[in-house]
Amino acid sequence: MGFSGWRSPRMNAFGLLLATILATSGCSPSAEYDTQVLLPSDGWKERTAAVFRFHNQDTIRACRLWLQIRHEGDYPYRNLHAICLVTGPAGDSSVWNSDIPLTDAEGRWLGQSALGDLYTVVVPVQDRLVLRRKGIYTFRVMQNMRLSPLPSVVEVGWKIARVESTD
Repeated sequence: MGFSGWRSPRMNAFGLLLATILATSGCSPSAEYDTQVLLPSDGWKERTAAVFRFHNQDTIRACRLWLQIRHEGDYPYRNLHAICLVTGPAGDSSVWNSDIPLTDAEGRWLGQSALGDLYTVVVPVQDRLVLRRKGIYTFRVMQNMRLSPLPSVVEVGWKIARVESTD
């Protein structure tokens, strides 16, 4: 039998993984910034902020911001309330409250699961934010749930992509 007829479970799994990566890589805009912070294993305390620093060079094009939440399958709620605070290089700041749905109406997890019982949800929080100054912007995310420490939230992250002008 020739090479084309030879298949192994390992090759099939590799082919499926490669096809998935190639198929999804063009589906979302290229991120200028994409990073996550690992949260403490004993839970995310209410006053504990996940902190991110973004060095902005573009003061003209708007940004699209996504909040990324990775949680375990035993997370006790259907959503996550978060407070997002961004502070610019001059000390100016903005605050957003975000209600992040984690399940559909039937209670199934919305996030993609590539690692067993871990689910990742990526939700937009700002569509056309213009960072008007060059320099370091600090993004802070705090959980705003009734339970502290909040169990089963593993990572929090930000994704930032530039929006192409429609003018």
